[in-house]
Amino acid sequence: MIAVNKHLKKNKFIYVIIFLFFLAKLLTIQSYGNIWWDSAVYIGMGKYIYSIGNAGLWESSRPIVWPLMLGFLWKTGFDAVLLGRLVEIVFGSLCILLTYIIGKKLFKEKTALLSSIFLALSPTFFFFNGVMLTEIISTVFSLSAIYFFINKKHLASGMFFGIAFMTRYLQLFVFVAIIVSVFNIKNIKKMLLGFVIAITPLLVINQIIYNNALFPFFEQIAISGNSGWFNHQPLSFYFIELFKENFLYLLFIPGLILMLKNTNKKPIALAFTMLFIFFNLIKQKEMRFLIILLSYMYLMVSYSFFYALNNSKDKIFKNCLAVIVITSFALSLFNTYNYYKNESNKNNQYTILQSEFGKIGDNARVWISNPLISVFSNKKIEHLMYYPFFDEKKKEELVLKEKPNYIFLDTCDLACRLQDKNCENSKMQLLEYFKKELKIIHYSEINRCKQIIFLKTTS
Repeated sequence: MIAVNKHLKKNKFIYVIIFLFFLAKLLTIQSYGNIWWDSAVYIGMGKYIYSIGNAGLWESSRPIVWPLMLGFLWKTGFDAVLLGRLVEIVFGSLCILLTYIIGKKLFKEKTALLSSIFLALSPTFFFFNGVMLTEIISTVFSLSAIYFFINKKHLASGMFFGIAFMTRYLQLFVFVAIIVSVFNIKNIKKMLLGFVIAITPLLVINQIIYNNALFPFFEQIAISGNSGWFNHQPLSFYFIELFKENFLYLLFIPGLILMLKNTNKKPIALAFTMLFIFFNLIKQKEMRFLIILLSYMYLMVSYSFFYALNNSKDKIFKNCLAVIVITSFALSLFNTYNYYKNESNKNNQYTILQSEFGKIGDNARVWISNPLISVFSNKKIEHLMYYPFFDEKKKEELVLKEKPNYIFLDTCDLACRLQDKNCENSKMQLLEYFKKELKIIHYSEINRCKQIIFLKTTS
């Protein structure tokens, strides 16, 4: 007890920051009126796992850890949506704590505290805590791996990197960056062993189910190249959006240079660099992607700030730096407000389909065009019309398959790839085919999207 009290007293500021962050998240949790597409998939996959395929849905390309966690909440009788949001907020708090612990180990306490404040007030980080995506959950495991790494627990580090990878595949970049920074072959072997130990059960299951241990990973790569067209952005996107995030973010540049020269700090710099280059090179760009590198970025920003502060004897300069940082925090809060404002303006366009979905029989065979349609139901989804993507081949597959009892379709969910000139025609042909073969029991239009429920009749 004495040791705990001593620890709390010594690190009281970080716990105050985490408490305020957690409290602020609890006060804003009701602002998430809608469930996001990917979040609905993870919930559906969780139900599928714990019901042994008798409920929910399955996407083979998705990482498994977050669905396992959400499915466990559902299986134990909790509200997977509400508690899932709370669990992610807890993980967000752990991200802040781990950023502080790593910063304190590699730098000084002031640098660690400032980087934690930067992270806690990050509009992107703050808003997405509670959306129920994989970035924050996986980052906790990745930061834990780095914590074990800097404490020379290489086997444990490798295992946590394995868990991070199974939560979000892109965490592999961080693992590779850390491996590259290690010059001791023995330590590399320990980390690789830990990584393999962690992912082996998943590889065995993949081999049994798909007859290919690496199938989900290749599937994810293929899907990534055939989706996200609406979020294709120019190379300037992140540089502009990060300026809105916090205009001091460019301080990562001198921090990066300084850290690359230091053996102990170099792994953090390499992890950030590999992720930042990758995210800028791919066409699909979303600010939430950057969550997995924000801890590293803000450690570099804070390091640069205190480097400048400590190497200057000019009090006016020091005071100006302090005012600039406080100003950046205020602007970050304003941008966080804009995130929530945009979210509150979104309407759930699947309300009717969700309501009608809840009325059908438990044993009905169902196809859906969007995971949100079934997110509040425990019914099994036989087929995902949108997965992995829609084209002429997908149309032929749907035409040839035995028709289900119900099809819940929103035409806007069957998105066409930019280069596929015949896709819209294929979609129209599929729609006409369904109209001939099945009975329409609901039709509406929302935001130019046709929402239709088809019923298979016995006649």
